[in-house]
Amino acid sequence: MNSSRQNITTEFYKELPQNFFKKSHELIFSRLDLTAREHDMLALFLSRLHKDHWSDYQAGKDVLAPQYTFHSDVLKDWFGLSSKQLYPTLKPVAERLSGRKIGLVNDEAEMFDFLPLFGRVTYKSGSLSIVPNAELMAAYLAQSAGHAQVNHKSFRALKSEHSKRLYAILSRFKSHNTKLHPQTISQLHGLFGLLDERGNLSKKSYANNKVFIERCIKKPLSEMMKCPDISSELEFLIDEKSGCYGYRPILRGKKIIQLEFLFKWKSSDNKGEAAYRKSLESETVPDNPMLLLAKEAYRVVMSYPVKGELTSHQELALKTVLEGIVLLPDDMSIDSGFMARLDLMGVKL
Repeated sequence: MNSSRQNITTEFYKELPQNFFKKSHELIFSRLDLTAREHDMLALFLSRLHKDHWSDYQAGKDVLAPQYTFHSDVLKDWFGLSSKQLYPTLKPVAERLSGRKIGLVNDEAEMFDFLPLFGRVTYKSGSLSIVPNAELMAAYLAQSAGHAQVNHKSFRALKSEHSKRLYAILSRFKSHNTKLHPQTISQLHGLFGLLDERGNLSKKSYANNKVFIERCIKKPLSEMMKCPDISSELEFLIDEKSGCYGYRPILRGKKIIQLEFLFKWKSSDNKGEAAYRKSLESETVPDNPMLLLAKEAYRVVMSYPVKGELTSHQELALKTVLEGIVLLPDDMSIDSGFMARLDLMGVKL
């Protein structure tokens, strides 16, 4: 077993993907409060991430998770900064980001899991090094529930953290076989990073729907349409009944209880985009949170004991298997092999 840490270095900007970075469904729909700069730093890490970097760690050959190092030329291009601006600009961003926690929450199953994003963020001699939290490996690598390919040029062009968040959410639904269902106001509060660990609004002003919609919906929609790269790839529609641009308010009486985003991705000749769409031809986005957890629990059981000790998130997911097992598709059969693994793990059906 190797106690050293694999270091994935990026010396030149061209080593990053030309257009897109991958962001998992789980990360997109998590509770995570980030500033615009923090969004960009997380996107930089995700743009370099690849499952091959984790093969030795997953196989138990490496004890430590890999480290991702970005040299100054890459940082200058990605953040649009000069050499002198790197340290003073990135220091507060890295300090905040190293303390950020991501909330993986399922209110219906009464489950939550709050985990730090990164183990360490270091800047030295003009290079930025990021050590991700290994317990978030499955979420980072998009090992379940699919992912979005986010155009990083468009993403970085946006200045507002709310715009970046909404653009990433909409990027999850580029395929005609995927659909973003109407979201409750409380769900949207979570998606926009407005809730604390107790599920309470971090800013009381957002309890006012008018304030929330203006700051988190209308302004981001306006900023996206003013961005040439985004307006050429994404179109927003007008709700005929309300006249709202880009979304449809769903009311109970006079109170808005849900929002449905009205958007359409335009066709693209970009090869990466075409390949992405092709890979999603048969994909459907699950809207049943219990099914997501049941699938994850199934994978945990079927990989036991190869992957060793369970993470806290896996343990929480496994506890839902008794309730969600009936929702599993036919290719996830509850056969003798599954039952034998459950027995080894001390779980009784």
